Amino acid sequence: MPFKISPISTNIPMISTTGTQLSFRGLTFAPTPKKTVLDNISGSFHSGRLTAIIGPSGSGKSSLLNALSGFGPKSLQGSILVNNEELGQQNYRKLVAYNTQEATLLPNLTVEETLEYAVELRTRSTAAEKRKIVDEIISVLALQKSAHSQARVLSGGGQKRLSIGQDLISNPKILLFDEPTSGLDSESSYQIMSHLKELTKQDRCVISVIHQPSSDLLELYDDLYVVYDGRCMYRGSLQDLIPWYESAGIVCPQYYNRADFVIKLTSENNPHRSKVLELINQMQSENLQEQPSALSTKANLSGRQYPTSWLHQFVTLTRRTVLGTVRNNALFVLRFAGLIAFGLTLGFIFHDIGDDAAKTISNTSNLALTLSSLTFVNAAAQIISFPTEAAVFIREYRANCYSVAAYFFSKLSADFFPMMIGNSALFGITYFLTGQPIETERILKSALIQLLSGWFGQLLGIIGGCLFSLQVATFFVPSALLAMLLFSGFFIHFSELNVVLRPLIYVSPFSYGFKGILDAVYGFNRTELTCHVESDCVYRTGEQVLHMLDMQGIEYWTELCKGEKPFSRQVMTEPPSSINDDDDDPNSGAKFTRSGTS
Repeated sequence: MPFKISPISTNIPMISTTGTQLSFRGLTFAPTPKKTVLDNISGSFHSGRLTAIIGPSGSGKSSLLNALSGFGPKSLQGSILVNNEELGQQNYRKLVAYNTQEATLLPNLTVEETLEYAVELRTRSTAAEKRKIVDEIISVLALQKSAHSQARVLSGGGQKRLSIGQDLISNPKILLFDEPTSGLDSESSYQIMSHLKELTKQDRCVISVIHQPSSDLLELYDDLYVVYDGRCMYRGSLQDLIPWYESAGIVCPQYYNRADFVIKLTSENNPHRSKVLELINQMQSENLQEQPSALSTKANLSGRQYPTSWLHQFVTLTRRTVLGTVRNNALFVLRFAGLIAFGLTLGFIFHDIGDDAAKTISNTSNLALTLSSLTFVNAAAQIISFPTEAAVFIREYRANCYSVAAYFFSKLSADFFPMMIGNSALFGITYFLTGQPIETERILKSALIQLLSGWFGQLLGIIGGCLFSLQVATFFVPSALLAMLLFSGFFIHFSELNVVLRPLIYVSPFSYGFKGILDAVYGFNRTELTCHVESDCVYRTGEQVLHMLDMQGIEYWTELCKGEKPFSRQVMTEPPSSINDDDDDPNSGAKFTRSGTS
């Protein structure tokens, strides 16, 4: 459906010229010495023309488009110029929009909300101007009927149009599309390509990789750039394709799809293969000898790196993430219900042991298990949810929408409140069902420790999700947490560790968390624990429990803030005299020593 878009005003400066030429010279990319993906390839694309990059599978089409996006591999060689001027990556990214094969959208946001947040991140316009931009894009992309529908329920064509709409917000001069019709039916494909054709009438340079286009789709293109084995096989007008090959003695059958014809020429069994290879070498030589066109203008691309301030990015991303999280009912309810169920399970297993002097070992196990569980659960929640946002983040970061720091801290902040609700539920259930001391100060300190433990799990989950694929992250993050848990001081005392391994306890967050919660529960001169059977009560006071765990003398706020070494105290080799006032009294309990009882 044809349409016209009036120029959208943005604060991103553009090249001051009525035409844009994207040219590249000698692009070469060889991931290994034996494999060359792009082989000294050159060419140029012009504004006002729709260009198709075609070629057989594995010919280097997508690699070329990725290189032109400004995010090619580090080993890429050659030059990319805009109006015969070589720009830095930051300035180049302001001119280019790269639309990947998959429509990268947040599934729980509506069409209108998706565009509103995109405008907030990509422009510094007034509220009225932003509203006008959103309404205009919805109108020209024929998305009015689905404006209030979530992205996940849109058809493939609707999602692709919405994805294109986000790119138009920043008013790019160069638009790159990687197989925009992939997965769409013929009608939707034609609509999408008609939209791209109309974009060229706004003086934009539009290039798309397309795989086996139909004759109808092919007629929408102005130019073809054919890639074979990392080299240019043909570049020029679509109308000149058949005459050019006929002049070389290669005739296309009548009524034959021109795209299929040129791709079939690369077949191993094609009788014209030797002639085709000769033409490729000739084209390669002509490209190297080609001089830049007369069009040359000075780019005026000075200014800030991102369209908006860091604070604006942070606030906008936080609002968007909170909205998406709230609407993800399944994950939110499952996460919350799972924590409650686990809390009830722990509460009944360790029921009413918190004040029982005969069950102090079990209670410390309960505290350690609760703390580690909160960390693992919150890390897992981030690993599961991050893949749905990863593609969106990569796309928006490449579009210069915001910094990595703004995104990272917005994720931590937005997910803090759901995490706090779930952690509070688990903590409240286990704390009271297991009979921990009902004292305001101890409750608040224990809650704070568990909250920070959950936040650490959240942090590690985000980092793991960013650095690794879902499959690797689900292995790496739990493994890293287990390694840290080993040095928490619960499984083996610090004084019993091998000297070589002792430094690891200082970098284990579980070490600080475990010591902090033990101090909150057993420290601060806690009164003597209840003893129902005298012979079973080895550790009657909080001081004895802490000493048994090699944690006597710890300071809650020190462990919480990590301001001092967690083991600054001198390791005691003998129990304090207050523990055994009367070694000869048979009713005083077993004699306490550093290694246990005797």
